[in-house]
Formats: sequence, structure tokens, C-alpha cells
Amino acid sequence: MGMDKRIKFDKNLLIILALLLVAGAFLQYTANYPGDHTFFKNHLIWIGISLSLGFLILFYPLNGLKDIVLILYIIGIILLIIVPFLPESEGRWIKIGGFQFQPSEVTKLFFIIFMAKIFSKFADKKVTMRDLRLPIIIAAISILLVFLEPDIGTASIFLFIFLGTVGTLNISIPRYVLFISPLISLLCGLHLVSWILFMIMLVAVIIISDVDPRFSIGIFLLNLAVGASAPILDSLLKPYQKIRLLTFLNPSLDPTGAGWQLLQSKISIGSGGIIGKGYLNGSIKNLGFLPQTRTDFIFAVLGEEFGFLGTFVLLVLFALFLLRILHIAQRAQRPFGRYLAYGIFFYFLSQITVNIAMTVGLLPVVGLPLPFISYGGTSLVVSTVSVALLILVKNESIV
Repeated sequence: MGMDKRIKFDKNLLIILALLLVAGAFLQYTANYPGDHTFFKNHLIWIGISLSLGFLILFYPLNGLKDIVLILYIIGIILLIIVPFLPESEGRWIKIGGFQFQPSEVTKLFFIIFMAKIFSKFADKKVTMRDLRLPIIIAAISILLVFLEPDIGTASIFLFIFLGTVGTLNISIPRYVLFISPLISLLCGLHLVSWILFMIMLVAVIIISDVDPRFSIGIFLLNLAVGASAPILDSLLKPYQKIRLLTFLNPSLDPTGAGWQLLQSKISIGSGGIIGKGYLNGSIKNLGFLPQTRTDFIFAVLGEEFGFLGTFVLLVLFALFLLRILHIAQRAQRPFGRYLAYGIFFYFLSQITVNIAMTVGLLPVVGLPLPFISYGGTSLVVSTVSVALLILVKNESIV
């Protein structure tokens, strides 16, 4: 897209983005209240940086991005490899002077763009398991590197993005079930009866999917091996990760330790009632009982101060935002733009779902930001640039 070509903005998408950014700014202010507002000021600076970068992206053609994405993805993988060995990185951050960023967040966007380039080649054909071998290897490398940081939450987002985008390809439901079956087998393998029932269902799916006999045997043996190795997961998890899982199942096991965050989050949201305690009046937050108010548990701050109505309004905004992304994806005329929009959709869907679900106790606490709302410069930049890419996809669809 040249400078002489006018950019047509998606007004609905930009209005929702503006409302989310404003909501995030207001919540960041109260999340830092009372006390030092350095983080709030930094958040405003990051909003300015994010919008500026997003605007610049609008003048870069999608085809040009498609041509350089392999280089970008390789850079992302290199950063994921070296970050655990850097001093003071905590396995996740690269710090340069007073500046720091999270490579896994940036690589997440590179991953989405790279997958869109690969999947665009499958646009006019029926996808087979053979076609998915390269995407699976690429996804597995990304997920494994992030998992080893260790960062289970971000690794799960990579997985959700990949599985979700694969589901938009021309692949039958039985074949898609076979494709994701090793993951299901791994999860069911933690409970013997569940795993046995799953393996019985798997045999039924293999029969109705009409796949090559050799592939059928291979997928069955793979699920058998993956399910049987599930207990090994226990040895791979760090002690704090095991505690998080246990306290997710029963926070009262350690109410003053690992279960504290989840208990205080649920209490905060519940205490807000229908209309909340009022802006800046969240007593649990103000007294310091609610941890990580700027990041992981910002939704709990909203629930305490604005109640059910406040949380409902934010959920409606996110729902409209996601529907708008789907609208852009479904109307994209070129395969690359379509799968790019779908990948961005699953990125936002998974981030929003996991953050809110862990806040209310439906998922373990894994430390994922709520897009546009939580504090975090890298996340805010990636989210805003993703919206800019959606605008490019929308412009590409305008004849």
C-alpha cells in the first residue's frame, strides 16, 4: 500500500479500540491508587507508542510483510532461545538499560503472521495431515521454547492460536478431531478412566474419518504413547506451577500463600455487588489485599469498583471487538489476509478468556495480561499493531 493510496479506517473497530484504551487508562489509575502513579504514567506513554507504531504499520503493504515474516520469525525464535540465559531476565524478559520487553509477546505476533503465510497456500485445497506436518513442527518449536522459560500461560496461547487457525482451514471435523487428539490424550492421561473412555472414542472417530490405515494405526499409537507419558508432566512442572494447579482446584489448601491471589480476587469481585463500591473506593484493593492489580488481576479491580454492571460492559466491548475481527476475517478476499485475521482473532479470544477465567477461578493463575487493560508495554504494542494489521486486511478487501 503506497503513501498515495488512501487508507480507509474501520470506524467500528477503532471506536471499540478507543473505548478499551480509555477503560484501560482509567483502571490503571485506580489500580495504582493510592500510591505512586509511575506505572500509570508509563501506561499512558505506552499507549502513545503503541498508537504511533500502529499508525506507521498502516503504510506498510501486507504483501511486504508476508515477504519478510520468515526473517521476523527467526529473530523471534533466536530471542526465545537466548532469553533464559540472560542475566536478570527471569527467563522471560530482555532488559536493556531502563527498557525491557518480553520476546514471547513479540514472537506471538510473528507466529500468527508466519502461520497465515503457510496456511494461505492451503486456501483452495482440502487439507490433509501431511500438509500440516511443517506447521506442526513450527508450532511445536515455539510452544516448547516458551514452555521452557518457563511460561505455561503464553505457551498455551500459542497452542490456542495454532489449533484455532487450523480449524478454519478446509479440514473435516473428524480429521480435525484426530489432529488435536494427542493434546486431548495428554490431558485425559492424567486420569485413567477418562483416558480409557477417550481412547474408545478415538477409535470411533478413526473409523468414521476414512483415513489411510497406516495413518490410523500411527495416530492411535501416538495417542497411546502421549497418554501414557502424561504423568511425566508432573516432573516437568516447577514447584510454584504445581502449587498454582493445586490451589486452583482448592484455594483453601493454602489460603495465605499460593491460594491468596485467587481468594482475594474472587472476594473483590463478589464484594462489588451490582454497581460496585465506586471509582477509587475499592477497599480490598486500596488496603493491598489484592495482588497484581495492574496486571493479572485488573479485572478484579473493575469488579470491586464497578460491580456486575462494569464487568458486563467490558465483556460486551470485548464481544463486539471479537465479532468485528471475525467480520473482517470472513470478508477478506485474499487467503493471507483471511488467515492473518483469524490468527489475530484467536490471539485476542484466548488472552481475554484465560485472563478473566483465571481471575474468577475457572482456570489456574498463569500470568497473562488482559489486552488493552493490563499494564505491560510489550502486550499493548502487540495488541495495537494487531488492530492495525486488521485495518490493512480490511483495506485489502475493498474493491
